This record gives sequence, C-alpha cells and structure tokens, in this order.
Amino acid sequence: MKPTEGAKAGAVFVHTRRVTWGETDAARIAYTARFLDFAMEATEAWFQDRLGVGWYEMNVDHGIGTPFVHARLDFRSPVTPRDTLSSTVRLVRLGGSSLRFAVVGRVGERLAYEAELVCAFVDAAGMRPVRAPDRFRPALEAEAALGAG
Repeated sequence: MKPTEGAKAGAVFVHTRRVTWGETDAARIAYTARFLDFAMEATEAWFQDRLGVGWYEMNVDHGIGTPFVHARLDFRSPVTPRDTLSSTVRLVRLGGSSLRFAVVGRVGERLAYEAELVCAFVDAAGMRPVRAPDRFRPALEAEAALGAG
C-alpha cells in the first residue's frame, strides 16, 4: 500500500494506485468485487497515514479490531489496467465507537465509484464495541471536521 498521498495537515486523504491486469475480468475491466477492495485498501491506507497504525498492527499489537458493519457501493464507470485510480477518503462521522467514511474513486476527473463504509472499534478478543481509543481521538476529531467540510 505504498502509493498514497495526502499526509499534509488539513488535506483530504487520497490513495493512488494503478489498476492491474490481474484485477480484470473477461470484459477486460476491473472485476466488480475489486471495487470494494479498492475502497477498503484506501481506507486502511488512511488509518496508516492519519492514525499511524494499520489494521493488522492495531489488532495484534493493541488488541483493537475495526470490523466493517456496513458497506454501500455505487459503480459510476469502469476502470482498466490503463488507469490510475485515486480514491479520496473522508471521515464523515465519528461516533462513540464507529467511523463512517465516504470513499470516492476517480480516474483523472472521471468518477469511477462512490462508497460508504462504516467500521467500529472493538475489543479484538471479545469482538465487543469499545469507545474509539483516546490516543486516536484528536486525530479522529480533526479528520471528522475536515470530512464534514
């Protein structure tokens, strides 16, 4: 997940990646199910960039999971291996334990997909909801303010 941009303070996070041949189907466009992967990959890159920790480390090292409890995805245009996909990730709602993201994928100015993803902080051992950890709250509140704008 190296190709990311957006670490500038106050800037909306953008994850950029090239679409690969292996992600296509018989129609020679990205396979339908890959769009959810694109959105989730961008969201994990957001966690790494904005909170300083990826999902694996959060789960294994800190005992906190972030399973997704809701996903909505609208397809707007196909993408091919000729395309560089830029996915904008915005935290649009910070709840007590939940995070609601708006993820929008574009190839240049062309809209490729729009997604809404909701995850919840949980105790990794018991899978019970927990409040968003205090160490992440300032960054989450700043991102939620940016995402609302």
